[in-house]
Amino acid sequence: MAVYNITRSVTELLDEHKDSPPSFSIQLYPEHWTLNSGPKFLYNNQVASLLDDVRAQRIPTDFLELFDSAGLPFYDGYMIVELLDYRPPKGKDPLLEEPVASHVVLSPHSETLWQDICLLNKKYGASWTDQDALEVESKILMATSPPLCLDPNPRLTRVANNLLRVSVPSTPLSLKRKAAAMEEEEEESERARRIKIMQYMNPRVNRSTAPR
Repeated sequence: MAVYNITRSVTELLDEHKDSPPSFSIQLYPEHWTLNSGPKFLYNNQVASLLDDVRAQRIPTDFLELFDSAGLPFYDGYMIVELLDYRPPKGKDPLLEEPVASHVVLSPHSETLWQDICLLNKKYGASWTDQDALEVESKILMATSPPLCLDPNPRLTRVANNLLRVSVPSTPLSLKRKAAAMEEEEEESERARRIKIMQYMNPRVNRSTAPR
């Protein structure tokens, strides 16, 4: 049943590699974010789809070839992402001197499996046939899939399903949330200011509030 407890598996992976460098790190700021302290990206930039994949805790397929060429480390087929959040709780506060640090484990899935096969085929001169690709895929699935449960007992199935449901790690809040929240806060403040100005300039409102 251990393979059905995802939270335990993630915790064990992080503990096992706690002294290893993360696959990559993301630094979050109010107006932008960076990857491995590199160039700045806006939250509405196309590259920001990476943040959505991190929040979904899945390896981003579109970046897999880039990760492979950069030699980023994988741990048992997973990626460990370090999040460093410098954004203050309130938009007008200064940046945090010490970031809020956390780690997210990104899991492989069917799309990354196919992308891995395509990358392997490319490294071998793009000479694989469809049959070769299927054989490679079957070997990878045999090596990475949890053992099958052949017990037809429905109680065991319910126990396994319950374990999966309650052990899935909680989804991180949107990595773009704080920036959006600050914009909403500023818009609300500006909206309230405009309403006050309109009320002050409206003579009917002034007469209704004046003593009779």
